[in-house]
Amino acid sequence: MILKGSQRGGAVNLADHLTNTRENDHVDVADLRGVAASDLHGALQEIDATSKGTKATQPFFSVSINPPEGARLTLEDFKEAARAIEEKFGLTDQPRAIVTHEKNARLHAHVVWSRIDTENMKAIELSFSKLRLREVSRDLFLQHDFEMPEGLRDREKAKPDNFSPQIWQQAKRIGEDPRDLKRIVSDAFKDADGAKAFQAQLEGHAMQLARGDRRGFVVVHHTGEALPINRYLDMKQKDIRAKLGDPAHQITVDQARSLLNSRMTAQAEKQLDDGKRRQDADQGKLKDQVLQMRGEHRALREALKTAQEARTASEALERANRLRKGLGGLWQRLTGEHGRIAKQNADEAEQATQRDAGEREAMRHGQLDERALLQTSITAMKEKHLRETNQQRAVLGHWLSMDKDTQREAIKTHVDQIETEKRGWRELRDERAKQGKDRGRTP
Repeated sequence: MILKGSQRGGAVNLADHLTNTRENDHVDVADLRGVAASDLHGALQEIDATSKGTKATQPFFSVSINPPEGARLTLEDFKEAARAIEEKFGLTDQPRAIVTHEKNARLHAHVVWSRIDTENMKAIELSFSKLRLREVSRDLFLQHDFEMPEGLRDREKAKPDNFSPQIWQQAKRIGEDPRDLKRIVSDAFKDADGAKAFQAQLEGHAMQLARGDRRGFVVVHHTGEALPINRYLDMKQKDIRAKLGDPAHQITVDQARSLLNSRMTAQAEKQLDDGKRRQDADQGKLKDQVLQMRGEHRALREALKTAQEARTASEALERANRLRKGLGGLWQRLTGEHGRIAKQNADEAEQATQRDAGEREAMRHGQLDERALLQTSITAMKEKHLRETNQQRAVLGHWLSMDKDTQREAIKTHVDQIETEKRGWRELRDERAKQGKDRGRTP
């Protein structure tokens, strides 16, 4: 299982994030330990309150546990994984919460521990957390006999595709997959020997190299969005400048947008708009199916919960009635029957708990299988849309590249602007130097 962890604060924000039912099909606060509260918000606020007696600003250690696609784990499996993590980090018996999420037919869990050692009133140190989580992850893959990812076997082969929320939101706005954009920008940069060759590669994808506001490079998408090139290349701007030169020699973002807009034909815009409408219609149909299935599955789970609670109450009453009161109860104690019945009741209660958990797991896994069938259609649709987007981008890039005169005109205007600015600075420098000499000759 892939494990990702971080230390963090913000009890309310963390609880809001973990109980978000808009982005997830199902959310279940599956286990709370070491807290008096019976809900996640109360539990995390309780831990946060405890941390006020220390200097800790990040009292939580949050870890996501992600099984491979198609794996069907139980709550007990996640608890075992949590125990392996806390043994590695010295968090055994620390207050803890486990929350399970189901999204896109995949089940994963989030575990949040308190870092606060209440006996010594200080935060538990969690050094080398990535390395230690990596070791636990390997053990879990072997334990469950899952196929281990290549990047987990060899760190050099790990794929750094962890985009920030800002990058994901930007890509969503322009109807792109950030992984696809990263592939395009990375391939173009790798094959280029300078800014001119890099721009030629980008042009084929209807993109334009430009300089950003902070003396760095950006790539302007044909929609006008400025993509932070360093985020897609996983490189620092100084290393990018070593290959592409001074960003000042490139046109500005506004000039790049104007250039792309001026070269967009009505036919190109119509094709893009028509493609976007078709894709939105496809997505709308499947989204409606997802929402309908989500509602039906939630209703079934609520009905099961209600039925189990009623059965639990009935069985508890039946077990309680076995223990008599008054003289009958005294006789049971004298004959030892009371102890036998108490043990029988405890055993039956434990069996009932396991039975109910099994029913919930069976329903969950059945619904995940049903949701997986729908997800297959969604994945196929996304792959189809990606092919269409790549094709549209390539055609648009071809049309834009045919208008070389417009590009040369824009670059010439930009070069002239730079030369004008340089002349202005030289004249200002010479004027200030002359004024300084004049003041030096004044008696």
